[in-house]
Amino acid sequence: MKLLLKGTSQALFLIAGLLFLVGGRAISKFTKTDRVLAEFLGIGLAVVFLVVGMVAKNAADDRNGEDSAAE
Repeated sequence: MKLLLKGTSQALFLIAGLLFLVGGRAISKFTKTDRVLAEFLGIGLAVVFLVVGMVAKNAADDRNGEDSAAE
């Protein structure tokens, strides 16, 4: 489970980074919305994925502490 959570958190961090860099441009292009609004949506989605990634990383670290305490 710990390995799955770590992998998930890394994937979410990667998605957050990509959304921060090109999310606004992609949203603007595909949905035909205003560029400023699309940039805000891209940044907002990046923050959401970053927070979920941090939660998954902290859960993996908590599992790591439980595993070492059990030994």
